[in-house]
Amino acid sequence: MLFPILFFILLGCCTSWTVIQLFVLAKVGRLERGEVQHHHTHTGVIPRIGGLGIISGFAVVYLLCFFLRDASDNHSLMHYAVFGGAVATFLLGLWDDFWPLGARVKLLSQVIIALVAHQCGLSIDTVRIPFTEVMLSLGPASMLLTVFWFVAIMNLINLIDGLDGLAGGIGCMLMLLLAYLAISKGAMIPSILALGMIGALLGFLFHNFPPAKVYMGDSGAYTIGYVIAALSLLNAEKGAVLAALLGPSLALALPIADVSYAILRRSLQGLPLFRADRGHIHHHLMRGGLDHTKTVLVLYGLSLLALFAGLLLFVQQGRHLPVLLGALFCAVLILLRGKRLSIAAAKDQLIEVIESRPDTQKAILLKNRFVQEVDATSTGEDFWTQYQDMLKAIGFCRAALTWGEARRAFTETAEVSPAATGVRELTLPLRGATRGELVLSINRTNCSVRRFHLLADIALEAWSQGSARWQVVHGEALAFSGGEGSTQSG
Repeated sequence: MLFPILFFILLGCCTSWTVIQLFVLAKVGRLERGEVQHHHTHTGVIPRIGGLGIISGFAVVYLLCFFLRDASDNHSLMHYAVFGGAVATFLLGLWDDFWPLGARVKLLSQVIIALVAHQCGLSIDTVRIPFTEVMLSLGPASMLLTVFWFVAIMNLINLIDGLDGLAGGIGCMLMLLLAYLAISKGAMIPSILALGMIGALLGFLFHNFPPAKVYMGDSGAYTIGYVIAALSLLNAEKGAVLAALLGPSLALALPIADVSYAILRRSLQGLPLFRADRGHIHHHLMRGGLDHTKTVLVLYGLSLLALFAGLLLFVQQGRHLPVLLGALFCAVLILLRGKRLSIAAAKDQLIEVIESRPDTQKAILLKNRFVQEVDATSTGEDFWTQYQDMLKAIGFCRAALTWGEARRAFTETAEVSPAATGVRELTLPLRGATRGELVLSINRTNCSVRRFHLLADIALEAWSQGSARWQVVHGEALAFSGGEGSTQSG
């Protein structure tokens, strides 16, 4: 039994590693959009071609599995749907990696793929009510629940892909769980497919573990998410669908909680729900002093504990769910020990966040307008003029820019210094083809530290997107003609 397991893992791993290595050597990833995302934890532009290796490793194992498949298998359409859906989600993500699609287009495409999977038999039709033997037929709700399951898992894997090795490692752990469950049931094809994906992810992680040489991109994230969702349904026995879904869900408890909090945080602040930020768990760990590798290992450990809990939940058919929830509640209490929490403090923070929504939404609109107007600029000076107008409209009273050897600054009031009453100052690093820094000041006594940092982050995002757009339009990196330049207005 050990030899077949190792064979399929090694086959997927070698294929994935080789394909990614060939694309790296051929510099295919250089064709992707070169925008540096300032929210990411890396420096420089990393090609998003890891999905090519992941789908290649999975495809080779699937094709071998297809030739070995028993012709009498009456679930072949479901198995075709696993691979067909994986290829469809890969192509969707690959298109978005190279030529960005709108959120609505991606969501609609994901829903269509999930509907096809449902029609092919990968569906949630019946569930057993926990602690009883009562079977509940979902009827028309089956399609809605199935679509939600596929779309949620695909986007969940994509949203946690913010740190080198994180999404790939957690995906690999989920595949280990699904492979174990399939092998324990004697399900040959789901076992082989899960083992093949484990190998494909290991081959990718050789290139992605800190410091990353490649990213999986949306193509890899969507593929992993779809395969996790599909194999979870393949592993479900009649009436045990709820336990089959709760197992992987509990194993993904950490990223689910992280993403849920991020969506809640962004909705309260008036930000786009899928806008990247630095409020995720791994960002907090890194600000606490951990480096990339240690942060990933800590999150691996937490995810591994959640995986064991998910395995226990599946094996016991959900009977230990109250115990697991109780343990989770105790863990939260331990983590919050020593924190000064009160209803009044939470209420004050909520009010402050809600009151800052108009400023945040205004800043987002100004940022988007600035990026669109970059096409009309012909010189670096024009670019800086547009950018400083945006900063003033947001509410910043002073900005000092260092971009390579160039220096630019503006002062909106006659006297602005960090020691002045109500003035806050923040220094932000600039990354890209040229390195530099941006110092922002705001002269508003009613602007909290939280609000100031959020507005500064939007301003930094505007610079990153604007300079990347400049390079696309003009075919060269943004540069200024002179060394010094400043403006001051009363």
